[in-house]
Formats: sequence, structure tokens, C-alpha cells
Amino acid sequence: MSTNAFWAILIVCFAVIGLSVYFIARQLKQNKERADRIAAGEGRLREERTKRIESIQILMRAVEEDEKLTWTEASIRVKNLLDQLSVDLSEHEDVQAVYLVEEHTQHIPTHDQWNALPLAARRKYQAEMDALEATHVERLRRAKTYLLAYNFNE
Repeated sequence: MSTNAFWAILIVCFAVIGLSVYFIARQLKQNKERADRIAAGEGRLREERTKRIESIQILMRAVEEDEKLTWTEASIRVKNLLDQLSVDLSEHEDVQAVYLVEEHTQHIPTHDQWNALPLAARRKYQAEMDALEATHVERLRRAKTYLLAYNFNE
């Protein structure tokens, strides 16, 4: 083998090694960026989860303290927050009341639709909600106690 052929093969080998190092370094950089994006996304998910848990606790603390917040509204909000957290407590004896109240009030308009209702319809729905709350108030209070003590991070 001639010296020129040897040097040509050696240069090709170094070029292949150089290109391999470049592509490996680029792939490692992309992997790190991907891992950083995943970590940031997981951090945002943890923050959102924490906010939802805090919202449940705030609602449960406020439900009988704030006269504007009814058991019906708290039940609807808490049930939706539990759904967002993928926590199903519908089988728990006390928390079932939250699910029950939410289920029995799904047909009642909210927000702008509530404000657009005639006064007679609002009174009818309000009487329905009051009766539902009165029927389940003790179980709702037990659900409040349970949810305030519940460890959502298990």
C-alpha cells in the first residue's frame, strides 16, 4: 500500500470520526433540551395540580363562612376540580354527597344563562338547590372535613 493511499484512508477515518463526534454531540444537546422541556412541563403540571388542591381547600374552608358560596356551588366546583385532578372519591361515603349534589344540579343554568332566566324560574331552581342542600348538609359537612384532611399526593 502506498503512502498516499494510507494518508487518504487516514484522512477519511478522521473525517468519519469527526462527523460522528459532531452528530453525537448534537444528539446529546437535543436530548438535554428535550429533557429540560419535559422537566419544565412536569413542573407546570405540579404547579397546576397544587393550585387545584389549594382551590378545593379554599372552597371547603369558605363554604359555610362566606354566605355567597352555597353548598351547591362549592359541590359543582369541587367535583370539577376532583375530575381535573383525576381523583375519584365518588365511592367514599361522605364525599358522595358532593357528587350527588353536582349531579342533581347539572340541569340548572349557570353564569349568564342564570342571569337571563326569569325571576320565577330562578326562584324555582333556588328552592330546588336549597332543598337539596338541606337534605345533604350533614354529609356535605363530613365531606368538607374529609377533603380538608385528604392527602391528594398519595
